Amino acid sequence: MRPNHANRPIPVVLLGLLLLLPTFAGAATAIHSPVDGRNRIAADPEDPAGYIELGEYFLHLGNAEEAIQVLKTGQIKGLPSPDLLVSLSRAYQAEELMAKSEEAARAALALDPEHVPAHLRMGEIYFRLGWAKSGLESFRTAVDLAPDQTEPKVKLVGGMLEAGQLAQAEETCLEFVSVDPENVDLWLSLGQILEKQEKRRAAFTTYGQILVLDPQNSVAFARQGRLFCQFGQFQAAETACRKALEIDEENSLAHAYLGIACSYLGQNNEARKHAAIAEKAGLNMVSVWKKIGQ
Repeated sequence: MRPNHANRPIPVVLLGLLLLLPTFAGAATAIHSPVDGRNRIAADPEDPAGYIELGEYFLHLGNAEEAIQVLKTGQIKGLPSPDLLVSLSRAYQAEELMAKSEEAARAALALDPEHVPAHLRMGEIYFRLGWAKSGLESFRTAVDLAPDQTEPKVKLVGGMLEAGQLAQAEETCLEFVSVDPENVDLWLSLGQILEKQEKRRAAFTTYGQILVLDPQNSVAFARQGRLFCQFGQFQAAETACRKALEIDEENSLAHAYLGIACSYLGQNNEARKHAAIAEKAGLNMVSVWKKIGQ
């Protein structure tokens, strides 16, 4: 029989998690191998799309150095493209070449001053450099240029949160949600803003709203699992996290809190298994190792 810890509050969880706001992928790629990509480029060397697809393919594999070489070639041989320069900026940042990353993003804006992805790139770069005010200005510009797009809004409220503007982030996100009440990504942002302010019950209700809109939302289940752990309801946390993993087996947050829940339920082998997966994804699982021992 599992130990009953339903009423036992969990101590501060030492996961060291950054706010997991929704993230958006770079340019979509239809290629499945470097050969596909190079054939695509050879068919039309002036088309920047081929270079972008191959560069994004290498970025997806974690090979930023190769992505940079492909995209730099495209910058020289292809037609001018702000999209290519945004991909190049991302590749430079992956290599911690922040000056070059900023240079590429600025070059994209020189080609098209209203290019929304380039403004988002600049915002991300500014935050990476610790310039929150400039980052927020870039995100606001992107929202103004593309009021119907979700990503700029998510980046803006996430930036506010990172800058410590918690109340303003909540107010702004609520405004966005009121205009677009079926937008799951905005609800996810709101839930995490509420969590950051320790409004846990309100956050839990928000994730429930997401699951009404999208019953297969792995992130909402994982974040409910996180809150169940904080409420000391570890069996409920286990159920929520396992549901998240049924939907997305690579959900690192679900692995993390399933590991924590199992450590409190006496399921040490399961706790080790999921904590190790979460740790491999970059999460700090010290709380589990302290609880069950290595």
